Amino acid sequence: MRVGVEVTTGLRTGPSNPGPPSGIFQIAGVTERGPVEQTVQVKSLGEYTNLFGDRTPYSSNTFDTARLFFEEGGADLLVSRAVGPAATKGFLNLEDSVAVPTIKVEAKHPGGYSAGLTVAVENVADLVTITISEGGEVLARFRDLATVADIVAAAAGNRHVNVTDLGSATAAPGNLPATLAATALSAGEDDRGNITATEIVSALETGGDQIAGGAVAAPGYSSDIIGGALIGYASGAGAIALLAPHADATKAEAIQAGDELASAGAGAYAGLFWPHLSIPDGSGSRVISPEGYIAAVRARAFREIGFWTAPAGDRATMQWANGTVTAVTPEVNNELGAAYVNGIVTVAGRTKLYNWTSLSTDRANFALLSARDTLNNLVRLVKTALEPFVFQTVDGRGHLLSQVESAAVSVVAPVAEAGGFFARMVGDEEIDPGYLVVVDSTNNGLDNLEENTVLVDISVRLSPVAALIKAEVVKVPLAAAL
Repeated sequence: MRVGVEVTTGLRTGPSNPGPPSGIFQIAGVTERGPVEQTVQVKSLGEYTNLFGDRTPYSSNTFDTARLFFEEGGADLLVSRAVGPAATKGFLNLEDSVAVPTIKVEAKHPGGYSAGLTVAVENVADLVTITISEGGEVLARFRDLATVADIVAAAAGNRHVNVTDLGSATAAPGNLPATLAATALSAGEDDRGNITATEIVSALETGGDQIAGGAVAAPGYSSDIIGGALIGYASGAGAIALLAPHADATKAEAIQAGDELASAGAGAYAGLFWPHLSIPDGSGSRVISPEGYIAAVRARAFREIGFWTAPAGDRATMQWANGTVTAVTPEVNNELGAAYVNGIVTVAGRTKLYNWTSLSTDRANFALLSARDTLNNLVRLVKTALEPFVFQTVDGRGHLLSQVESAAVSVVAPVAEAGGFFARMVGDEEIDPGYLVVVDSTNNGLDNLEENTVLVDISVRLSPVAALIKAEVVKVPLAAAL
């Protein structure tokens, strides 16, 4: 017997009888340092650098994407650090009074950054003080400890190092670490050269269900390398994948990439964006893939309007980045859109995302990413709204069914009021608001109730998007009526 709240989505042809927006963005990639066993949410570049380090030649893709996301207006970033299968942590073994290893000081996380950490030991009258430093800055100090057990306990939970007892057989207090001048840990290894799509997805999966309703990307990994794996992760997590071809891709190569990734099912969970961007770098500039910018304008649109909104057009005008590395005109963008590629267009000196097409070949239902994005966020909100009713008693008078229905309506009604659903009108009369919620005896008979299951049917009619506005200007003779 399964328990909890399960929400699925589906399609229905023919007529049908918001909560807080989720502009969250998850990235996976190489960083200078940071945890690998968990995904961490950060809300500023300062928080990012504090946990995952500064930009380095090998971590620039992840760092620059995080910066681009925040500079362009994003607010909530999930960072998943990826390392190779042979990653190791740097360490230093501290020796006791007779040069026997007694304590191991190990960097908290894998990577070469550990060579910049130093350990100093003062042993005065059999009381030990251990200082952990980096670049002259003291990160931690464990003072006046009388036993090895005391040292291990004092360091427990430290965010920079792990300290373990190596089990020296020297009699106490001689088994305490001997005085040692500041000494560096060995260099760990992130094994970044062996990171594959498998390691990227494993890193993303440490985030659990935090990304439901959000967007995911693996900056620095082109769509031909990561596309299938990232789309698979996004579809399972209830998110959308943001992809880009390689940095030097031509228009033809971008179109080919879109054709290769397009599919009827999982393609609804992903979008492909071209070209790469130029961003400021001191007095110069750098080239970066566009996912951070795309995620930021998506977050801006969700925050300002709602998750049913296509974050394209004027609302997606670039704010901080310099522009694209290849000029894209509206005419070229039309070619791209026909091949499942979203162009980043520059018109009159303003650069903006100018499409929101998905990689779905089911153009009748999922031509735009807005459709899957809206359904993903409805699933997230409905699940949250219905969770309090799990294990509540189903009474014969229908009180619980009514409460469950009201909770579901509380999710969809605000979206309808804001225009996210397409109301059916006859003249000025509203026939239906664009949604229907059914939780009553018509779909909850004795069969499913006897199985301790309550069924909730939610139908929604998503509002279309004015992706194309066609106007005709006609010249008439001077004497003709208008």
